[in-house]
Amino acid sequence: MREMLEHAPGRIYLLVLLLSVILMAVAVFMGVTDAPADGEPILVFGWMTMPLVIGVVFVIVWLIAYLIYFTKHWPYR
Repeated sequence: MREMLEHAPGRIYLLVLLLSVILMAVAVFMGVTDAPADGEPILVFGWMTMPLVIGVVFVIVWLIAYLIYFTKHWPYR
């Protein structure tokens, strides 16, 4: 962790991860993952519920950040 904080790409990587966690928490607390009052879940593409969509987006953001940082900016290659 100390090595990541010592150079700009590492700080950007950690900032992206922190922002994704904060945005996930905001989405949960604002009720984006809740079912509507009528009890029918919100579906995306006809089969994905909103909690699944938000989770998939969260994982994709982390995967992209990981791949960019560790393939292009990792200082110990």
